[in-house]
Amino acid sequence: MQNIKCLTEETDRLTISKALRLTDTVWDDLRVPTTSTRKGGSKDPDFRKILDNGDGSQGVFAELFDASSEEELYFAVQLPHKWKQGSDIDVHVHWSPVSTGSGAVCWAMEYSLAEIGGTLPATVIISGNVTVPNESLVADRHYLTEIGTIDMSSVDSVSSMVICRIYRDATGGLKTDDYASDAALLEVDFHYQIDSMGSDTEYTK
Repeated sequence: MQNIKCLTEETDRLTISKALRLTDTVWDDLRVPTTSTRKGGSKDPDFRKILDNGDGSQGVFAELFDASSEEELYFAVQLPHKWKQGSDIDVHVHWSPVSTGSGAVCWAMEYSLAEIGGTLPATVIISGNVTVPNESLVADRHYLTEIGTIDMSSVDSVSSMVICRIYRDATGGLKTDDYASDAALLEVDFHYQIDSMGSDTEYTK
C-alpha cells in the first residue's frame, strides 16, 4: 500500500507517490448507454418515442426490443486501469417495459474477451430474466436485470477488451421470455471492483 502524506495546512493538498491502493475494494459501473452501441442492419431494434409531456413535446426515445423476434445491438468496452485484477465482472441491463403485463424478459449478452497480446477466443453467452424489483411488470418502470458474471480469474493485466452483442432472447431459447410487448433498453452496465486509482505505470499495475 502506498502512503498518503499531508503536506501543510496552508496548501491543503495530498501527495501520492504511486497509484493509491484501497484496503477494502469498492464497486463502480462501466457504463454502455445505448447511444454508444451500433446496429448490425439485420436484427435491429426500433428507436422510437417512449414518453412525452402529454402536451405535444418531442418526447424521449429508446431502443425497443421486439417480443417475438431476436433483436440486437453491438459494442465494445475496455477495462479501466483501476479494476481489481482477477476479480469477476457482473453484467446487468437497465430497461423499461412499454406496457403493464405479466411475464419475463430474457436479456442476453454474447462476448469475447482478450488481454493486450492475447487472442480473442470463441464467444460466450450469458443471460438473465429476473428483474429488480422482482414483480409483475409495470409500464415505464425502471427495472434492472442481472445477465451474468464474466470470469476474470485468469486476467492479470490492464486494458483488456470485451467485444459484445446485447440482445433480447425473445424466443426463450436460453431462459423464459413471455412478456408480450416491447422492452426499452436504457443501458448496459458492468459492475467491477476497484482497488486503486489507476495503474502504477502506463501499461502495468
